[in-house]
Amino acid sequence: MSSEESSSSEEDVPLAALKNGKQKDSGNNQRRRSAINAVTSYKEESEEEEEYEFQSDDNQNDNGDDDDEDDDDDDDEDDKPLASLQKNKKNEKTTAVKKANTKSKPPKVNESKTKTKKKKQTISASESNVSSSSKATTSTIATVASELYSKSVKGKLISELLCRWWYAMTWPDPSAYATVPPNCDTLDGHPGVFVVTSGDEIGKIIDKRDPSTCPCFSNMVRKTSEELKELLLKAVENQTKILVEHEGKGTVLEKELDALKKWTSKVNTKKADKEAELVLRAANLKLK
Repeated sequence: MSSEESSSSEEDVPLAALKNGKQKDSGNNQRRRSAINAVTSYKEESEEEEEYEFQSDDNQNDNGDDDDEDDDDDDDEDDKPLASLQKNKKNEKTTAVKKANTKSKPPKVNESKTKTKKKKQTISASESNVSSSSKATTSTIATVASELYSKSVKGKLISELLCRWWYAMTWPDPSAYATVPPNCDTLDGHPGVFVVTSGDEIGKIIDKRDPSTCPCFSNMVRKTSEELKELLLKAVENQTKILVEHEGKGTVLEKELDALKKWTSKVNTKKADKEAELVLRAANLKLK
C-alpha cells in the first residue's frame, strides 16, 4: 500500500517541481563528489604528513640522545656549587702557569758538579804543566854556554862577536897554509882545508887549521870581557862601513848596529867578569 501511495504521490507532483528536484539532486551529487574528493586528498596529505613526522621524529630522537647527554652534563654542572667551580678554574690557571714556566726555564744544572769538574780540570791542567816543566828541566841540561848566554853580560858579548867575528879577525891565516899536501887540492873558501883527489883515500878531508885559535865559544870564553869588548867594537865598526858602502845610510841594520855599538861601549868589563864567575858557581859549572 505504501508503495502505491508513494508512486501516486510522485505522479501528483508537477513537472516544474520535478525539474527543480532533479537540479537539486544533481547539485547535491556534485557536492557529494567534491566532498569525497576532498576527503581522499585530505587522507593522502595526512598520510604523507604522518610519514614526514615519523622520519623527523626519528631524527629528533637521534639528536635528542646527544642533547640529553649535554643536558645531563649541564645539569651536573648546575648541581655543582660556585665555590668548587671557582677552585677548579684557579687550579686550571695555576697548572697552565706552571707549564709555561717549565717550558720557559732552562733545565737546572747541578752547580756543585760543574764546580768540581772545573776544579778537577784546573788541577789536571796544573799537574800537566808541572809535569811538563819538570820534564823540560830534566831534559834540558845546563851548560856553561847556556848559563852565560842567558844570565850574563859576558855571554852577550860572546854571542854578538860570534855573529860577526870575520869583521874583527882573520882566521885561519892564508899564508900559513901556502904549501898543499901531496895528492890533495885546496877547498875553495876554506884556507887550511884540503881534499884528497888521488890515491887510496880519494875524497878524504884534511883540516890543517889550528883549533886553539878558532873563533868558537870554548876559545872566546877564555878571553876577558875587555878583550871581547874591543873585538866586538871593531867588528861593529867594520860591518857598518861595508854596509854603508853597499846600501847607503839610514838602513834598519845600520840603526841596530849603532845601538849595539852604544851598548858595548858602556859595558863595565870588570863587573862583567865577576858576574860570569858567579853565574857558573851558581850552576856548579867550571871552565875546562
